[in-house]
Amino acid sequence: MKPTRPRSLSVDEGSGADVVDCALLKFYSINLNRFGPKEARVLYLGEEEVKGLIKMPEVVDLVGEAFRAQGAGLAPNQPRRRLHMPKGALQVMYGGLSDQGYFGLKAYTTFPGIGVRFIFLLWNSETSELLALMEANILGQLRTGAASGAGARLMAREDARVAGLFGTGTQARSQLEALCCARPLERVKVYSRSGEKREKFVDRMKDRVPAELVAVETPAEAVKGCQIVCTMTTARDPVFDGADLEPGTTVVPAGSNRVTNREVDDETFRRAAKGRIATDDLKGAKIESGDLVRAVSAGAVTWGQVVEIGQIAAGSMPGRGSADEINMFLSQGVAIEDVAIGAELYKRARAQGVGQDLPVEGTFKKAT
Repeated sequence: MKPTRPRSLSVDEGSGADVVDCALLKFYSINLNRFGPKEARVLYLGEEEVKGLIKMPEVVDLVGEAFRAQGAGLAPNQPRRRLHMPKGALQVMYGGLSDQGYFGLKAYTTFPGIGVRFIFLLWNSETSELLALMEANILGQLRTGAASGAGARLMAREDARVAGLFGTGTQARSQLEALCCARPLERVKVYSRSGEKREKFVDRMKDRVPAELVAVETPAEAVKGCQIVCTMTTARDPVFDGADLEPGTTVVPAGSNRVTNREVDDETFRRAAKGRIATDDLKGAKIESGDLVRAVSAGAVTWGQVVEIGQIAAGSMPGRGSADEINMFLSQGVAIEDVAIGAELYKRARAQGVGQDLPVEGTFKKAT
């Protein structure tokens, strides 16, 4: 409610010119930020602040809502673009959620020997106001896992209780957490070519998820008996034999977002093509999904057999047609996921007083 302006004291009522408008001056001093001139502010969130504001179950829900908006035509998205320089590369992706009034941009650099550095920018799409700048490594890990979780929730069997996970790196951790949010998994079989890495991963993650974690020694063991199979690797060749998949399995390849990479073989695509194959963004998949590009080139599947996950999320089509069909969700990672999570982080940070305000000038403060 707008504060009521106090009545100004007149000279006749006061005891001199020095007290004439003292009440009014005090009122303005207290309420300047509420109705006086404002300095534009941009919220800055660091990695630890992001980590403390949100958890995986909430992120899976947010990404699922972003997919529904996509299917309703309310989430424009631009695929990732890569710029390569002699010593490193810059990647940029952006999208918007028109029903929520936000758009955003994520950019990150990859340098051999240095690693990856992420930032995310959030704008108000109604006013053009720059709202937030966030460090986005943890945000990216959360959203990459959550995308797989949201896809599995839409496409996996309701009675899925056993999953296989290929990969034991940092990104594999969020895949595991998200899959356990998608279905009440009781057992997850973990495979990596390194036995040491398998055991370390199980030891690190065993208390973070409700499912029993089992390190297995062969790809076939990680696939057989599973209702969900997820891959998060940097492989250039398929990591398992599609002939080992059992009826009713949902395959979630999440690591192949470069055309040079591949995690899934042609046999897996041939079997999934009899059911449903979905991806998070068809335009982007044609540019960077090594799995899909190679499978199409080999004739194992056609682009016409691939749909966007938003169509399933919005209810335009089912995620699976029967309990026995093999289906697949290929997650490349899209910017609308970052916008959905970034917008929620922004709202929570403002409500909780978390983060730092950065003063801005120039065109960020006032339109030219």
